[in-house]
Amino acid sequence: MPYRAFLMPIYNTVESIIDGCRNRVAPEIGSVLYCDLAFGYMDHSGIYIGDNKIVHLNRHGKIQVTTPRGFINGGTAIHIYVSCRNGVSIGSYLSAERAISMVGASRRYHVLLNNCHQFSCGCLTGNFDNTDNYLWMLKKRSGEHLRANTWRYWDIDLF
Repeated sequence: MPYRAFLMPIYNTVESIIDGCRNRVAPEIGSVLYCDLAFGYMDHSGIYIGDNKIVHLNRHGKIQVTTPRGFINGGTAIHIYVSCRNGVSIGSYLSAERAISMVGASRRYHVLLNNCHQFSCGCLTGNFDNTDNYLWMLKKRSGEHLRANTWRYWDIDLF
């Protein structure tokens, strides 16, 4: 399957071009957000809590509030994706409350086994010791808990 490693950035680039033609949205409180970190090989996720603030688990294992620019800092992202249902942003106040309640806490961060996607899924489900460590798993949980079925660019100027 080495061809997948070669094709992934190409697929993500084409997907990004297509997404750029779609409508952009503003997140709702409790929306799940994600962005690209490494040309499609890695992603980063968090929970929108309003007022252009995002709660996320950073690479040092600290759960913190950040800005959209801080959220994409250190990666290759130029857009932030927002959880949507039929192209309209969707969120959950309960997810936002769970995220806020964890601010200041630390976790034993591991890029594969204890990461931002696991934290974001915990905000959706209330179970922070879940095994949802990949973006596709977070998208699945977003579908189950928010009924999210599409992802759109956040209508924000990041640069």
